[in-house]
Amino acid sequence: MDDTEKTVSVEAIMESAQHAFWAEVVKHLPLAVSGDFDPMSSLVFEEAMEHAIITWWDWNASMHYNLRKTNGEILEVTEGG
Repeated sequence: MDDTEKTVSVEAIMESAQHAFWAEVVKHLPLAVSGDFDPMSSLVFEEAMEHAIITWWDWNASMHYNLRKTNGEILEVTEGG
């Protein structure tokens, strides 16, 4: 496996996670009339999600995968986690 094969995109994780998150919200609030969300709250949510993913990667997967942040920076596999 070369480095490109083991590099995972935070953006891809965030996109999948957000779809699952909002699907769960709608499941509990099915009578909602739209999916509107405040743009500033959306930015804060995305920043928090990126931070959470990076922290989780650092603690659990940094020995197996590189992680490409949304700014393009790549966090590389660490020896022994």
